[in-house]
Amino acid sequence: MNLAWCLDSGNVDGTRGGAEITMDTFKAARPENVNLVGIATADVVVFGNCTQFTAKLIPELMGKRVVRYHHDLGHAGDPTLNRWLDDNAEHIFTSPLHRERYSVTWHPQGEVRVDVIPPAMNLEAFRPPRQVRRHGKREGTCAVGSWQNPGKGGEMIADWALRNKVEVDVFGPGPFVPVGPYITLRGEVTQDDLPEILWGYDRFIFLPTAPEPFGRCVVEAAEAGCEVITNDLVGAKHVLETDPKSIRTAAEDFWSLLCD
Repeated sequence: MNLAWCLDSGNVDGTRGGAEITMDTFKAARPENVNLVGIATADVVVFGNCTQFTAKLIPELMGKRVVRYHHDLGHAGDPTLNRWLDDNAEHIFTSPLHRERYSVTWHPQGEVRVDVIPPAMNLEAFRPPRQVRRHGKREGTCAVGSWQNPGKGGEMIADWALRNKVEVDVFGPGPFVPVGPYITLRGEVTQDDLPEILWGYDRFIFLPTAPEPFGRCVVEAAEAGCEVITNDLVGAKHVLETDPKSIRTAAEDFWSLLCD
């Protein structure tokens, strides 16, 4: 199968967020019979985030199978391209919450295919090794995020820390990072360093005020052995409670759908 992979190059500051990490993990798991090509010679076109693409692509997409893996709830980017994808692509969402909160309602008798497949994740990297499980010391509460908007819940974390008089170590950049008397800012952290950081904490807290389509940090923290404090606005919470196996089979399920 010849497949074109259409994905934004990353954040404006050069960093790669959860969407890019997810798509990189999916791509790395592709079967040997899947060849990555340009749109012109592709049988299937996959879109991740597509804010850097325009409606000029639409003529090239006509007649091809187009699959969109959603990472967000909104329609950032070219509105004409987004409308075309809503009407013509197959859609994959990260969680049932994500699918329910997406701002398009498809007709129940329509031909648009809609599936739910969680992000592909390297969970093995977050599972504490035997030595850490036996001899590691866990203490305290942490929060990790890219605090780029108020919906990430920085203010809620600061309020929780104040009400419970619990110190919270906060990792990650952004203008909406939690601030308060019980908050200690620990700076940025790389994805490679995150597992070892989580192994040192008892609790992980994530309290968004806007729906979080998935929230991979919640799964990573749970896999690392932290008690997770979160709320019902997090798609990953629903998946962990109802179908945790789907997180481990995400890459396999993604490629099974594409190769169907």
